[in-house]
Amino acid sequence: MPRRLPSLNALRCFEVVATHLSIKKAAGTLRISESAVSRQVRILEDQLGVALFNRNHNGLEITEAGSALAESARGAFDQIANTIDSFQRDQDTVHIRVLPTFALRWLYPRLQRFQAQNPLIRVVVHTRWHDMVSGDGEAHLGIRYGLGNWAAEQATELYPEWLTPVCAASYLAGRKLESAQDFEKLTLLHPLPSRDDWRVWSERWGGGRFDTNGGLDFDGLDWALQAAEAGFGIAITDVVLGHDALESGQLIAPVDKCVPSDVSYYLVRAPGLSDRRQVRLLHDWICDEISDARQIIERHTH
Repeated sequence: MPRRLPSLNALRCFEVVATHLSIKKAAGTLRISESAVSRQVRILEDQLGVALFNRNHNGLEITEAGSALAESARGAFDQIANTIDSFQRDQDTVHIRVLPTFALRWLYPRLQRFQAQNPLIRVVVHTRWHDMVSGDGEAHLGIRYGLGNWAAEQATELYPEWLTPVCAASYLAGRKLESAQDFEKLTLLHPLPSRDDWRVWSERWGGGRFDTNGGLDFDGLDWALQAAEAGFGIAITDVVLGHDALESGQLIAPVDKCVPSDVSYYLVRAPGLSDRRQVRLLHDWICDEISDARQIIERHTH
């Protein structure tokens, strides 16, 4: 059966009057005239057939029926407001799925700038060891690593990866790395899932290939870089993700030679999830912010 409800506009006016026990204060809250408020309260009383207020020279006194209705109306309006607020919070939230090292070494140190510019947008960063793939969740944006040939997503290249060895200044104790033989007694730190980064660099740096099978394996690049910072060995890193540690002196680049890995970092937009203004703002901010990465690559490769 359909619900029997009075005028919702009249009910709203009544609830505000009941809160303040004042027609004048209710009119100020609702930004309408006092006569309009009085009229709506009388309409509600006529529809319900009960008196909601006793009117006397001291002002308004709410009746027992009025108190019961005010409590019920207030709870209903609060519930509606909370539901609408949850919709708004969802609309103002942007989910981005990011590779852990990219999140730790690039995104997190810069994200506060985006939040300062857009304080009403909540950015939720999801990190995972493997690339973001189509249909794997609610992420609006993702940072992927590869060749960019993903048919299901719209991909924008952020920057091409260039590799360089890094280590703590104390690790080499002044030794120079000029030939393949100089790497023979070093502990290579490998970011999994493969050892391709060291292999590619050894083939392309121009000082001769060396054995890259030995060394220590780490679940991600950030762990390998932390081990290098602690002096456990020499890591191989993307120059962009290693830049802040190099600038701060936590790491040094013992060989002034970067080589391309032939893969890039991409910003991808999941179909159907990237049309909102908030998503576009974060997408465009990342694309603008990443221009620093291209400058870093130019300094290391020229």
